[in-house]
Order: sequence, then C-alpha cells, then structure tokens
Amino acid sequence: MGNIMEQRQHYIINDGTMAIKHHDDPTYKSWILENDAKYLCEQNPEEILNASCLKKGLTTLEGRRRAVEDLINKRSRLPIPIEMGYNSLFIPTTLQKRSRSDWVSYRYIQEFYYKGNNDFFSTIQFTTGEEVQFEMTKTNYNKQLMYAGFLLGYFHKKDDIG
Repeated sequence: MGNIMEQRQHYIINDGTMAIKHHDDPTYKSWILENDAKYLCEQNPEEILNASCLKKGLTTLEGRRRAVEDLINKRSRLPIPIEMGYNSLFIPTTLQKRSRSDWVSYRYIQEFYYKGNNDFFSTIQFTTGEEVQFEMTKTNYNKQLMYAGFLLGYFHKKDDIG
C-alpha cells in the first residue's frame, strides 16, 4: 500500500473513492484508495462512512444501516448507500460488528480473485487496474454483490416511478 500522496485529518467519500481500509497506525487509522490517489486518514473507516452519510444524505451510518436492514431484511454485512446520484454504494468485507471491517465501492470492482482452501484473504482488482487484498471469502463477496445490486436496482426503479 505504498505511494501515499497525502495525509488527512478528515475525509469525505467522493465520486472517486474506491476503497477504505483499516490501517494499523496509532495516528492514521485508515488507508483510502481513490481512482487517482492514495491517502492516510486519522479517522477510522466507520467514522469516514458516518461523516460521509451525514454530509451526503443528512443521516448517520446507523440510520442508513437501519434503512438497508428494512429493505433487504438482513442484519449483517449490509451495503451502505452514500450518494445514489453517482451510484456510491460501499460493501463491507467482514461483519460490521467486528472492529476491522474494510469497505469497497461496488462501482469500481472489476475482478475478484479468491485463493481458496479456507483462505479468508482475497484480491479485488478495481477498474483502474489497482489490486488490493481484503479479508473476504468468495461466498461473502457474491452475497455482497447481490445485495448491492438489489439496492441499486431498488433506488433506480424508485426514481423512475416517482
């Protein structure tokens, strides 16, 4: 995860945000991948998602989580919509109750490479060609894509009707 271009105190998810990972550092708790940059941030991934939810949709991460729970009738590993205007939907790599869930933008996923043999680490290739390793099984990845696709379809269909 080299080539860090900038260190930030705060971060808001934007159109180019591809992934937010926990970073093992006492000061910089997140590593962020954008389509043309990499950052370290003092906020942890959940703080970044919460701040982004508040800025983009006037609700908290927990508020979005509850809304998604009601829509898909599921309670864990919930994709979180940040801003539907540009299909900004982030999927967690692990249970959100764990202290180390990383988040990946559904929009920028190109390929998923699973090592197999009960290995919990997989590689996601983004549309930019960048490859990053995440703690995520193939089964959970497939479920996440299904839930994210459902949510995107739901919101776009709702916009077409209304």
